[in-house]
Amino acid sequence: MGDELCIGMLPSGKDFIQNKLYLLRPKRAGQVQRSKDAAAQLMAELVQEHWLCCSLYTIQTRHIKKHILKLYGEFFTLIKTRKQRQNDSFQARAAGFNKRMKQLMDVFYQDSEMRKKMELKHGVKVDEIEWTFFENQRT
Repeated sequence: MGDELCIGMLPSGKDFIQNKLYLLRPKRAGQVQRSKDAAAQLMAELVQEHWLCCSLYTIQTRHIKKHILKLYGEFFTLIKTRKQRQNDSFQARAAGFNKRMKQLMDVFYQDSEMRKKMELKHGVKVDEIEWTFFENQRT
């Protein structure tokens, strides 16, 4: 584990949380505690770079960062819930969260026009192999 993502796989929600927690660790962050915002920015850049290595284009870094912060906020709320408040509603929310964490954290450009611009910018077209890979990762 660390600030690296699995090669040959796109990250799931669980990967986002694990890496963000790792980036927040004092030993990893250095002398000064890294902020949640700074860790989310680093994670967003790492994720974007990882997807680009797979020849898949992502939404902008700032939007990935928002996804990460939202996900982390939801995770933090769940783990900080007191035992007395862990009722049936909490269990349902936690189960739903855990189910989503196993799924691909989809930060792919849905807008075909933007994808075309990214293909021109980077000079790499998303081929059938990448599409197949992406669809396999989604399931």
